[in-house]
Parts: sequence; C-alpha cells; structure tokens
Amino acid sequence: MKTASVQKEGFEGILYPGSGRKDKVLIVMSGSNGGMTLTKQAAQFYHRNGIPALALALFKTKQTPKDLSRVPVEYVEKAISWLKTQGYEKIGIDGTSKGSEMALVAASMFADLSCVIVRVPSHFVSEGLSGSGKNKAPSGTSCWSYKGKELPYAPYRSRTFDILGMFLREKEMHIITFNRDKDVTPETVMPIDKIQAPILMLSSKHDEVWPSFESATQMEKKLTEIQFPYTHEHIAYEHMSHALLTELPWIYKMAFKSERQHPEECEEDRANMRKELLLWVNEVWK
Repeated sequence: MKTASVQKEGFEGILYPGSGRKDKVLIVMSGSNGGMTLTKQAAQFYHRNGIPALALALFKTKQTPKDLSRVPVEYVEKAISWLKTQGYEKIGIDGTSKGSEMALVAASMFADLSCVIVRVPSHFVSEGLSGSGKNKAPSGTSCWSYKGKELPYAPYRSRTFDILGMFLREKEMHIITFNRDKDVTPETVMPIDKIQAPILMLSSKHDEVWPSFESATQMEKKLTEIQFPYTHEHIAYEHMSHALLTELPWIYKMAFKSERQHPEECEEDRANMRKELLLWVNEVWK
C-alpha cells in the first residue's frame, strides 16, 4: 500500500495495488458517513480481486474538511495526476451515495477518467451537511467546490432533520422525506453529457435515504436520448437498501428494514452486484 497526503500530493488517500497491474486503477469514494472506513472497504474489494484501487478521503478525516461542505473537486484532480506518476495507464472512478455526486462531477470535468461507476446516485448536486448524528443539518453551502467557488446546488426544503424521531417512527434510517422535492434547477443537474467514459449506475428500489432509482432512471433516459457514445447501463436491485456495499457491516442491518426483512434476497443482490462490478471493470472498461 501507498499513502498520499493533502500537504504533499494534494489529497488524502490509500492506494491498494491489487495484483500489481498498471493498466487500470479505480478511485473509490464513499458517502455522507465521511471518514475512510467504508471507502477502504470498497477499495479492498477491488484489491482482493486483483484490481488496483485508491481509497480517497473526502471529509471527516484529519486532513480533510470536518463537514460535507465545499469539499474540493481538486482532490480527484490531484489524485488523477498522482496516479499517473505511479504508472497507471487508465483511471476510473467509483462513488457511492454522496460519493456518486463527486464521481459524476469529476468525470464531467476530467477526461482522464475513462470509467464511471456510481452506486445509489443522485442526478443533481445537493446542499451540503454539517454536524453529525441527530445534530446533522443542512450546511447552507454546496457539497463541492472547485477553484474556491461552490458548485451550484439544490437546497433542502427542511432546515432541520429530526433523524432520531424519523428512526423511531419508521424503525429504520428513513430520511428520504428530507431528500425529495428539492428545487432542482438546470445548473444543479449533473452534466453527464460531458462525460467521456462508460457509465454504470447501480440503484436500489428500496432506497429509503434518497430516490436513487428515480435519479438513475432519469440519467439513463437522458443518455439514451442524446445517443451517448459510450456504453451505459442502469441496474436496479430489488431488495438491497441504500447501502450498496459489497460487504454489509452489521450496523446497516439494524439501520434498514429491507436488510432485516429480506436478508437472503439482499445477499443475493449483493453477490450479483459484486459480479457486475468486476465484469464492468474487467470487460466493459476497455
């Protein structure tokens, strides 16, 4: 493994070498949980399967912002440059949940990204978040920034989140209510037409965090309508929750009803997702 720091390389990350191959490498990012725990898990999945992967920190680490607010897109830009110095020929990106926003934004800006995977994606940039746990709330800022300027974003209508109350009522992390009906304007929509890479979108029909199935459906429709010249596919899972992770930590079984009520079906979905990820990286990404 190799590590990179914001002070030296311009981003914080851990590079897992896989089999040592240099033809491909993936930049991997997780969501609004922040930190590196799930990011490392996602990178290690690729590593175990022989594929090099860089776990990229976005926020809530020692070197990155405390909150999901104005996170620099430069983290991805700098990671691309660094991976080139490590001898990698092709660079792809895999973002989950909020990480999907960063993945789509970055892929629309940086032509060096030649493979895009987004799990439970959003088709627009949303407002950032500040605080943690039951105190998490809208930040009043964009999630992302570039060259010091915030990216246009769709704000939350509700200015406070009663996450604990919603959990007690719904018996799960049911916050989709807060994430629906935002004022999505043209400037906040992902410019996916600018992406120069094959795009794989993975969504859940049981997503109770935000409407990823609707977002992915909308993006797939747009790509078809504009005759997008690269391969694109949307796979929607029937039972998995918002946690489209290759391995599910026990706490997520407690957080989502579908994981508790349909454990066998969710594991079948998860096994199929693992196959799809490896197929896309090894076969579709040329």
